[in-house]
Order: sequence, then C-alpha cells, then structure tokens
Amino acid sequence: MNTASRLKVLAGKKLTDLAPAELAAALAAAEHVLVDVGTGDARTAYRQAVAHPGWLVIGVDPAWQRMTETAVRAARKPAKGGAPNLVLVNAAIEAAPTALHGVADEVTVLMPWGKLLRGVVLGEDDVLAGLRAVAKDGAPLEVSIGTSIWRDPVPLEIRDLPELTPDSVKSTGLADRLAAFGWQIVDVRLVPHTELETISSSWARRLGSGATETVLHLRAVAVDPGGPVRPDQTADETGDDATGEPERGA
Repeated sequence: MNTASRLKVLAGKKLTDLAPAELAAALAAAEHVLVDVGTGDARTAYRQAVAHPGWLVIGVDPAWQRMTETAVRAARKPAKGGAPNLVLVNAAIEAAPTALHGVADEVTVLMPWGKLLRGVVLGEDDVLAGLRAVAKDGAPLEVSIGTSIWRDPVPLEIRDLPELTPDSVKSTGLADRLAAFGWQIVDVRLVPHTELETISSSWARRLGSGATETVLHLRAVAVDPGGPVRPDQTADETGDDATGEPERGA
C-alpha cells in the first residue's frame, strides 16, 4: 500500500492504520460526511460529531500531536462525551490519502495557518487540488480566514501574503484558479464579529465571546473543472443559509 492510499488515524494518543473495510462501513452508515481540513486541535470537528451523531466527521491535519486531547475524549463511551463518528486523520490536504477521495458532502477550512493558509490565499495547485479531491460533486467548501492576521504586527510567516478580501479574490485571479480545479465561488464576504454567531457558531466559539475579529468568508461548490455552476448550486440553494453552515450544539 503506497503512502497516498494509507489512512493514518488517531486512536487515543497513538497513530494507527484505519482498515479500508472499517472506513467503508462508516461512510456507508453516515447520513452526511463532513471533512474539516486543517482541523488543528479538532475541537470544532468534535463538536460537530457530537451535535450530529448520524454524521461522519473527518478531521484532517498533518500535526497529529495537536489532535491527541480531542482523540482521547472522542474515544470515550458516548455517555461520557465520546464521539465514535469522529475520525482524525494525520495528513496534509496537498497529499490527501486516496481513501478520502470523493467522500465529503461538505468541506470546511476554518482559520487556516501555515501551508494551508498560503495555499488558499495564493490558490496553490496542490492545496486546491487536494480540497477538490476529497469532495463529492456538488459539495460546498466553506473557508474562513480572520482578517486581523494582516494587521500590525503582521506575523513574519505571512508578510509576503496579499490580504484576502472579496475584491482581491477576483483581482488576484484566485477565483479563476479555484474554478480551474473545480471550485465555483458562490459567495465571498466579510463577516463582522457581531454576526459570527448567526453565520457560524463554530467561528464564534473559536474566537471567543469578546472577539472583535472580522472574518473573510468564502463559499464555493465542487463542480466539473471549467464547467458552469448548475442552477441548483447557487448561493441561495446550496444550503439552508448563505454559508451552508449547520447548527452546532452547545
């Protein structure tokens, strides 16, 4: 089995291989598959899994050590806060395991950093291709990036990155690069902190109740590369609201 096809997942504090049959069974049983890319500590993915026990929530991040605390919590019995429908995968999206190709009904990228942030902002081929590889046709992609990272003092890691705004998505060619990899943008906007809870409770939780952050929210839909978006994939029809963000539990 080559590296790209292997699925390394967290079982408590240890990495292990997930058997293909086990993944196939989980996918078949799920009413909805959410892939959270760059999941970080995986707390947001965990909350989604607990709030939606009929879903399969897959958190993907190359820094598996950050996910261990959540993995231990998820491994408990459901009565004690466990989430058997949460799978935490040790992988970078630019090298997405083939086992995850075409599984996602929804893809989220919440507050990315490092290679993932650069890949989204610059429209790098490997990141955009990896995001599209895990998505089913018609699956929404939700990206959120806090704009305060471009305010002084700007972190050294991103000083060469252009600030992502609704206008720059078009002017820098990012929209065209997304389309080339099968992502049709249907909504780009700035969301003030006062609207975070109504737009996405997971953003509000991650930022904290006292946050004054403004978030760049980009929504796209997986389509055939170069093909037009279908009428049933417009911003008003791809979900219950403009963001397609499901309600989270407390």
